[in-house]
Amino acid sequence: MKQLYLVTVRITLILGVLSYLITVGIAFVGHGFVIGVLSASLPLLSNAYWAVNLWDSPEIFHTYYVNSQIALSILILLSIALNKISRK
Repeated sequence: MKQLYLVTVRITLILGVLSYLITVGIAFVGHGFVIGVLSASLPLLSNAYWAVNLWDSPEIFHTYYVNSQIALSILILLSIALNKISRK
């Protein structure tokens, strides 16, 4: 169980960093410097905000972005659950 936890945490960290960079990029390109800096300073809140904001967007990139945010959220919850299980 410990090995599964370690693999899940590594995947979550890699996807989390990629998601953060893409979120900041979306904010900078779409809405300018101030919103980009705000998104960079509040990573979890900005990821949730942009996922909800882009939920109905017809662009295929935004669809992939929203789906990746959902997958990242599931991985975070799975990592927390595996951490609790592996400590017992």
